[in-house]
Amino acid sequence: MASAPQATFLGHPRGLYVLFFTEMWERFSYYGMRALLMLYMINYFKWTQQDASSIYKWYSSLVYLTPLLGGFLADRYLGNKWAIIIGASLMAIGHFCMAFERIEIFYGALVFLILGNGLFKPNMSIQVGRLYSPNDSRRDAAYTIFYMGINLGAFLSPLVCGWLAVNTHWEYHAGFTAAGIGMVLGLVVYLVGLPWVREIAEESSGAAAADKSTKESDEHYMTEEEAATKPSVMPWLSGVAPTVLYALGVLCIVGSLALHYLRGSLPPVFAGLATPDNLVALALGGGFSSFMGGWIASQLSMAVRDRVLAIFFVAVFVVFFWAAFEQAGNAMNVYADKVTDRYVGGEAPVPSVYPEQPAPTGALSPIPTAWFQSINPFAIFLLAPLFAWLWVALPKRGINLSIPAKVSIGVFLQGVAFALMFWATSYENQPSSAALAGLPDNVLVDEQSRLVFHDAPNLSDDPDEYYARELEPEIVAGGRLVFDADAGKLNAHGVLSDTDRDRILRATASRTFLDAVRDLALKSETAAKEADGKAFTVEEALPQPPPGFDLRYAGFPEDELRYDAASGKLVATVALADKDFKQVLLSGADPGTRDALNSIYVTSAAFKVGVWWLACFYVLCTIGELCLSPVGLSMVSKLAPARFGTMLMGMWLLTSFFGNFMAGLAGENWGTMHPFHYFGITSAVLAGVAVICFVLVRRVNAMMHGVR
Repeated sequence: MASAPQATFLGHPRGLYVLFFTEMWERFSYYGMRALLMLYMINYFKWTQQDASSIYKWYSSLVYLTPLLGGFLADRYLGNKWAIIIGASLMAIGHFCMAFERIEIFYGALVFLILGNGLFKPNMSIQVGRLYSPNDSRRDAAYTIFYMGINLGAFLSPLVCGWLAVNTHWEYHAGFTAAGIGMVLGLVVYLVGLPWVREIAEESSGAAAADKSTKESDEHYMTEEEAATKPSVMPWLSGVAPTVLYALGVLCIVGSLALHYLRGSLPPVFAGLATPDNLVALALGGGFSSFMGGWIASQLSMAVRDRVLAIFFVAVFVVFFWAAFEQAGNAMNVYADKVTDRYVGGEAPVPSVYPEQPAPTGALSPIPTAWFQSINPFAIFLLAPLFAWLWVALPKRGINLSIPAKVSIGVFLQGVAFALMFWATSYENQPSSAALAGLPDNVLVDEQSRLVFHDAPNLSDDPDEYYARELEPEIVAGGRLVFDADAGKLNAHGVLSDTDRDRILRATASRTFLDAVRDLALKSETAAKEADGKAFTVEEALPQPPPGFDLRYAGFPEDELRYDAASGKLVATVALADKDFKQVLLSGADPGTRDALNSIYVTSAAFKVGVWWLACFYVLCTIGELCLSPVGLSMVSKLAPARFGTMLMGMWLLTSFFGNFMAGLAGENWGTMHPFHYFGITSAVLAGVAVICFVLVRRVNAMMHGVR
C-alpha cells in the first residue's frame, strides 16, 4: 500500500474524523440495541432472566470472537476498507431485522450483527493507527479522539432508542429501527469520506519503526527490526510460550469433552457450570485463541515475541475487568429496571398488579431504563480530559504509571464499584410478608424454606413430556422468598420484581387450564396464517375456569381475548404467541399464591433504591475504564508486529469475548443468588485480580521493551 500525503484538520489527518463519525454511528447502533436487548427478551418475550442472559451471553461474546476471523480476512484477502464496508452492511441488515417480532428473524438478526461486527470492529481500530507514521506523537491523541467518537454514539443511542421503546406504539421495535438507521448513516459517512482515509505503508505500521525524535526522547525504545535482534528479558518463558499456548488450546478442547461426559458425576456447583454452551465456549474461544496465539508466537522471536506475550499477559487481567463491566447490559440492566426507583422528581405511584397500561396524561413517568446506559459515556466526556492531563502530569512529578499498572488500577476500581452495590443492597434488603395458608403442588421449599418450583413450559413444549420428565426445582428471586408453614406466611426480603412474581404464578396454573390456553394459542396461530390478514375467531372449551380466574392479568382488550361463560369457551380474535400464552396463564394462577405475591410485590416496591446508587456505580466503572480501555488499543498498535497488526487487534478484542461470556454467565445466576453474594463475590474477585496484576507490573513492563 503506497503512502499518500495526508490532508489535516486541527492537527490530525482528515481521515481520522471520517473514522470518528463512522465509529460514532456504529456504536450508536450497537449500544442502542444492547440497551434494549435484555429488556426486550424479559419484558416483551417474557423469557426468564436466566434464558435471556444465556442469549445475551452468546451474542455479546461472539461479536468479539468474530473480529479474529475478520482480522484474518482483512489481512489476507479483503483489506481494511472492504472489510469495513461489508461489515457495516451486514450490521445494518441485522438491526433492521430486529424491528420484526418473529423469533426466527430475531435469531437471524443476531447472526448478521455478529458477522458484521467481526469484519467491522478490528479493521476500524487498526485503521486509526495506520493513518500515522510509526510512533507519531499524535497516535495516542488520535485514539483518544476516536474513543470519544465511540462514547458519543454510546451516549446518544440509549437516550434515543430507549425513549422510542417506551413512548411509541412500536415499542422496542422502534428503538431497534433507530439503531439500524444509525448504522446506515455510519456506512454513508465512511463511503463519502473514503478518499480522505489514507493509510501509511503497511510495512511501517505497528511497532515496525521509530522516528528520530522518538528514539532520541526515549533511549529504551527500539524499533521492530532492533527488537528482532534484542534478547528476551525472560528467555525461558519466551522459549516455551508457543508450546504452552498450543498445549493450552488442546487442554481447552479435550477438557471440554471430558467435562461433558463426566458432568453427571460432578458436584452440583461444577455440573451447573459444565453446561453444553459453556463447554462449547471453552473449546471454541479458549482453544481457538490459544492456537492462534501459539501460531503467532511461533512466527516471532527475541524481544518481538516478548512484546506480543506482553499483550497476552495484559489481556488476561483485562478479561476480568470486562467480565464485571459488561454486566451493564445484563444483570445491571435488570437491576435498573426492577430494583431502581426510576421516578425522579416525585413520589412513585403504587404499582399495579395487572399488566401496565399507558400512564394518564400528566402523570409522573419513570425514566426509561435504557437511559442508565448513557451514564458511562457521559462520565467519560467529563472525566477523559482530566485523565488526559493526569497521564501527562504524573510523570513530571516522578510517578510513571505503566500500562500494566493502569490496568491493575482499573480492575481495582471496578471492584470498588461492585462493593458500592453490596452497600446499596443493605438498604434494599428490607423485610415484608403476606398471609399464605399453603403452597400449590408445583411450588416447593428447600432445606432453608426458600421457594423453589418447576417452571411452567413454553408454548413449543409438549405438556406430556414436560410433566413426565424429572425436573430440578429452581430458586427464584435470589432465594429471598421464604415460606413459614407454621405461621402461614410468605416472608420476603428486598424488592420482588414482576418477572419473578409472574414466573412463579405461571407455574401454579393447573394442567387443565394450561392445556386449554396452549390449544387456543396454537389454533390462533394457524388461523392467523390461513386468514392472511383477514379477521378470524378461534375458541377452546374451558367448561370450568380455575379458582380465582381473572382475565385482567392477561392484559388483552375484551375484543381480542375473552371468556364466554355461557358456552364455557375461551375466545380469541388475535394470534397468541409464546409471550401471550405465558401472560394468559397468569389469569388461571393459584389465587392464594397470587394474592400473597401481589401483596409483597406492592409492599416491596417501596424498598427500591434511588437512581444515585446506580449513577455512582457507573461513574466508578467509568474511572476504571479510563485507566484501562483507551491505553489498550494504543498498546496493541505499538507492540504488534506489522504483519500481525489486525490479527492481534482481533485477539485483543477477544478480551471482550471472554469478558462478555463471563458477564453473561454471572447474569444467568442473578436470580438464583442473594444480591449480597452476587455483588460481594464479584467485588472480592476483582480486588484479588488487581493485586496479582500489580505484583506482575514490573515484569510485564520489561517485556514491552521501551514501549510506553
